[in-house]
Amino acid sequence: MGRLRQGQFLTAPEIYRLVDTAQYRLDDQSEDDSTKGVKSQVVDLHRVRMRRKAVHVDRQAVGVANHATRLRYIFAYFDFLVGYVAATLPRPLKVQLEEDSKQVLSVLRAQVPEVPVGGKLGAREGMSEEDQQRLLATVHPDSPQNPWKRGFVRHRNWLIVVLLLATGMRRGELLNIRISDLQQRKPLVNIVRRPHEAGDRRLIQPTPKTRERTVELRPSIMKAVWEHIALRDEIRVARTHGYLIVSEDGPELGYKSVDRIFADIRGACRGIEIDLSSHVMRHTWNDRFSEQAEAMALSEVAEERARNEQQGWADNSKSAATYTRRYAARKGRELSLKLQEKLDVPDQ
Repeated sequence: MGRLRQGQFLTAPEIYRLVDTAQYRLDDQSEDDSTKGVKSQVVDLHRVRMRRKAVHVDRQAVGVANHATRLRYIFAYFDFLVGYVAATLPRPLKVQLEEDSKQVLSVLRAQVPEVPVGGKLGAREGMSEEDQQRLLATVHPDSPQNPWKRGFVRHRNWLIVVLLLATGMRRGELLNIRISDLQQRKPLVNIVRRPHEAGDRRLIQPTPKTRERTVELRPSIMKAVWEHIALRDEIRVARTHGYLIVSEDGPELGYKSVDRIFADIRGACRGIEIDLSSHVMRHTWNDRFSEQAEAMALSEVAEERARNEQQGWADNSKSAATYTRRYAARKGRELSLKLQEKLDVPDQ
C-alpha cells in the first residue's frame, strides 16, 4: 500500500512471480525462515519460494480452471485497489500510478490461462471398483502390504481413507473435525466451519470450503471412529485439544501430512490405474453416489438435491459434473455401444 501511495505499482517481473505462485496450493509453498513461527493464512510474495528438493516431488499444480479463477480475482482486486488509492493522490502521482498499473495489469491479464470447455483427457476421475478394493485391502491395519510400521499410525491412516471414501468430504473438512462434532448416541458427524480458529496451532488451518452439514455414518464405521478416539486419547498432547485426526505425537494433523500419507499409499499400491490423492476419494464418492442413485431409480432432480446436500454445495450447484467423470464416461460408452448394435456390421 505504501508503494501505491507513492504512485508506484508492481513490476512485470513481480507479476510473473505472482502468476507462477498462484498455480500451486498454499500448503505446497515454502517461506523464508523469517516467517517461521508467524501464524498467518497470508503468504508474503517477496518471501515465498517453491520447494525444489527431491522430497517434494509430489507437489502438484492446481487445475487450469482454478489457476485462471485465482488470477482473475487477483486482477479484479488490483484494479479496485489502484482506483481506490489513485482517488486520494495528487494529480501527478495519480497519473503515474494509473499508467504504471495499466501496463502491468495488461501483463497479468495476458497470463490468465484459457480454460477448455467441457471435459478433457487426463482430467481427474474417481477410482474403479477394483482399485477401491485394492486400496482398502492395502491400508487395512492388519494388512502385510500396509506401508506403516506403528499400530496407531496404521489405524489412523486406514480411518482417514475410510472416512474420505464413505463421505466424500474434503481433507480440510476431515482435519477440521473435533470430537465434539460427533454425536454420542447417533452415527452422525457435524461438518462445521471454523475460520481462523484461535485454538488451532497449525500454520495453515484446514477450512471447509462448503456449507455446514451433518453426515451420517454406518454404525460399523462410527464404531471404528470411537475405537480410534480411544487410541488417540492415550497420547497426552492429543488430550489438550479437541481435533479427531492427530499426529503420532499428538498435535493436530495438517494438509502436508495427509499428502504424505497418500504418497505412501501410492508407493504401496503399485499398479493402481489412477494417480491417487485425497481428492480422488471425493471423485470416487460421487461416482459411487451416481451408481447408487441409478440403482434406486432416483429422479435427476432428487439425485441432484441429495448430492448437493451431502457434499455441502448450494442447492443450484452444478459441481457434480466435475466429480462424476468416470461414471459419465462409462454411461456414455454404454450408450454408444447400444447405438452401434443397430449398425449390424457382420463379425469378421
